[in-house]
Amino acid sequence: MKRKGFTLIELLVVISIIALLLAILMPSLGVVKKKAQGVVCLANLDSMSKAWYLYAAENSDRLVGGTTTGTILARWPKPPHDNSPCDPWVLQPQDESGNVRGSGSEIEEKIIGIKRGLLWPYLENHKVYHCNADNRSKSAPLDTSYSGKGGYRSYSIPSGANAFPHRGAWGLVPYTRQSQIRQPSSKYVFLEETDARGYNMGAWCVPPTGTKWTDPVAMFHNEASTFGFADGHAELYKWRDKDTIKWLEKPTPHMDDPGSEDLIWIQKHLPYLRLL
Repeated sequence: MKRKGFTLIELLVVISIIALLLAILMPSLGVVKKKAQGVVCLANLDSMSKAWYLYAAENSDRLVGGTTTGTILARWPKPPHDNSPCDPWVLQPQDESGNVRGSGSEIEEKIIGIKRGLLWPYLENHKVYHCNADNRSKSAPLDTSYSGKGGYRSYSIPSGANAFPHRGAWGLVPYTRQSQIRQPSSKYVFLEETDARGYNMGAWCVPPTGTKWTDPVAMFHNEASTFGFADGHAELYKWRDKDTIKWLEKPTPHMDDPGSEDLIWIQKHLPYLRLL
């Protein structure tokens, strides 16, 4: 007499084999997923860098402001600064009426801030401002003094790319015009950031010399991060220093990282006109 099905033992063996295969494959699938997210992120920053370049080309060589401070018509206070325009590329999270929602903001309010920045006419897709590997918006901000949802916009502009008053800050005088940038293919103007305060606030900062980090870079892609450059291209940078990687896995502001080839690379490619 022929059997019409599996015995219980045979079924258990098959289930065990499937479970074993899944256990073997799952880590590999996770790596593949992160690589795919890295490709999308690279395309995002390629588009953003080209939009950043196009803004300068259509605005008399002037760079879009790299901060989220103030409004479109805002100027840096004088004194102690220089009364130069802020020209923010994105604005802070806000409601439909323009009320700033620095704390307690929801995703849609963060998107409104993106849409009201000066870069928006050059890149009208809020999804491009977000890396799919950035999961901050799924939970509350890590900084418990802020409420609402965590960050949605994954990218920031470094301080030396027209993100501070022309007189300088953070030890450097920033670029304000595209024509000032020598070797634009080697100067990043966008990078991934994970500000714990609910959105990437202001601009991303690091001292141009020395051994200390100020703001960490987001490490979303298998110990790698994406950067957008002043000539309009983007690259994936693979982190090398073990101490840097350990810090970026659980980042906090400020870290002393002497001898880090990663920090040396960051400082070498940091955009700024000159040191203070």
